[in-house]
Amino acid sequence: MKNLLIAVTTAAILSACAHHDDVRPGNNSQHYVVIKSVDRNEGIKEALSQATHYCEQSQGTMIVLNETVEYTNEIPEHDYLKTRSTTEFITEAGSWLWILGDGYVDDVAAVATIAGAGKLHSMGAPYSVTVNFRCA
Repeated sequence: MKNLLIAVTTAAILSACAHHDDVRPGNNSQHYVVIKSVDRNEGIKEALSQATHYCEQSQGTMIVLNETVEYTNEIPEHDYLKTRSTTEFITEAGSWLWILGDGYVDDVAAVATIAGAGKLHSMGAPYSVTVNFRCA
């Protein structure tokens, strides 16, 4: 279990190092970044962060020209959000019970955690965030 926590923490720290991998330079100092995300607000935050970092690399300031968010999934957005919220809760509760279960609910909690993580992964990233920007 400790190895799993160490692996997850390491992955989170290393992913924080990828600053502007999704930025696509364009003509006339107009660039864009496209992010696929599981959450609308987190996708916007990540896109703006990458654009800002890209401009800071050239000692510039990022100016947003246009920002769009598209939901691209076959199930309605409301249903997606409800299912995702429930699955995140089950995964989180299962994780805590797996860790703190003291032998009584470990197996059930492990199954709930793994099944929840699998479901979250299978739901994909239905939000496509595009930010057009320039550096001034």
